Amino acid sequence: MTDTITLKPGERIDRLGYQGLQIIQNPAVFKFTLDAFLLTGFIRPKSSETIIDLGTGGGVLPLLLAGQDRVTQVTGVEIQPDLADMARRSVQLNQLENQVTIINGDLREIHRQLPNNGFHWVVTNPPYYPAGAGIVSENPALAMAKFEVVCTLKDWVQAASRLVKGNGRVAVIYPTERLAELMTTMVHYHLTPKRLCFVYSYPDTESNLVLLEARPGGKTGLQVLPPLYIYSQPGEYTERMNQIFAGKKI
Repeated sequence: MTDTITLKPGERIDRLGYQGLQIIQNPAVFKFTLDAFLLTGFIRPKSSETIIDLGTGGGVLPLLLAGQDRVTQVTGVEIQPDLADMARRSVQLNQLENQVTIINGDLREIHRQLPNNGFHWVVTNPPYYPAGAGIVSENPALAMAKFEVVCTLKDWVQAASRLVKGNGRVAVIYPTERLAELMTTMVHYHLTPKRLCFVYSYPDTESNLVLLEARPGGKTGLQVLPPLYIYSQPGEYTERMNQIFAGKKI
């Protein structure tokens, strides 16, 4: 199958480390991060449920969800045409065209193309920081991925609230320092936080990321999962993290 996929200048094919999954990447433009594996491990979709990934980048989340969880209908939305094209070719590379659809579009307007309340799961690894919170990369792909230069917290939460089914779920990975803002915004758009996991780089450090699942409406009541540590020491993943790489759920 690799012979039929065209790679553009600077692109390469990398392994995702699970059942032969591969992804096309351009290290100078954009690469997936560990966050995709954390979010994939956090959610528990049924194979028959529909999932949409807002801001899919190179398509790593849809690939993992189709490959690990055998989800039969995954849609990735990406505003940058070059990344959307790269994601589509990765889908073809893995022969997942029947399961994964990549849309080049703006998540703020995607409700005009897709049905409201049409997905069992809305997942996202959104920009983490406001545009003025640091030095924004001159690389447009990295700038949009890390900073709210196009899509804000309010934008993607509003989009998620429109797209998720009444009995569905919204899941996100986000900086711990913005957890209060995240929860407040979700509640404003009628999404009730229901499940939370704090992520730590090492056991003796402060949490830097959170995984949060919310549901439309619903009763209050938040389940806080055991903490997740990524590294046991520099360069060595914890046993739990290795299990997540292998497909085990958090």
